[in-house]
Amino acid sequence: MSDLSKIPVTVITGFLGSGKTTLIRHLMQNPQGKRLAVLVNEFGTVGVDGQILKDCADENCPVENIVELANGCICCTVADEFIPTIEALLALPHRPDHILIETSGLALPKPLLKAFDWPAIRSLITVDGVITLADAEAVASGHFAGALTQAQIDAGEHDTPLGEVFEDQIACADIVLLTKADLAGEAGIAAARAVIEAEVAEKGRGRLP
Repeated sequence: MSDLSKIPVTVITGFLGSGKTTLIRHLMQNPQGKRLAVLVNEFGTVGVDGQILKDCADENCPVENIVELANGCICCTVADEFIPTIEALLALPHRPDHILIETSGLALPKPLLKAFDWPAIRSLITVDGVITLADAEAVASGHFAGALTQAQIDAGEHDTPLGEVFEDQIACADIVLLTKADLAGEAGIAAARAVIEAEVAEKGRGRLP
């Protein structure tokens, strides 16, 4: 099957509080005539983002097209949860035209991207882009993420150092969006761009729009 006949998937990654859910809500409200499906991954047992998106469901992205994988990292549950969930979305009576995936704040996107080569799904879907959202103020300060993510780290919810997660997010990105620009100010935005452009130059992939 050619890439043109495969269902495109957009992966949206970034730390908790960076604006991933807000971006997906915007895409749901502006579907460009496409029927969407959304897969949300959260670390906690109670999925806040998933419920927010379900509250925004409409005819272009009905509730049954919004699926939540809670209490775990999507990159660690590929065989048990991710693949079956994708297969279930593709088996819906009205198959989606485009799938959006919101990773959890501490997920490493690289293992998830490798999962798209699994035999069960590689002939059916294709990754059309990876968008990484980054909190401009946090990046400029050298913390990479805001207080919510730091609280997750302090609670021992993830073993990978924050800096490594950030590097993976940037390395996998096709586009990096700086968020909370109003809080960062012009100097903060410039500093954040410099940090990310240095990462992009080293890894040779993502770009700032």
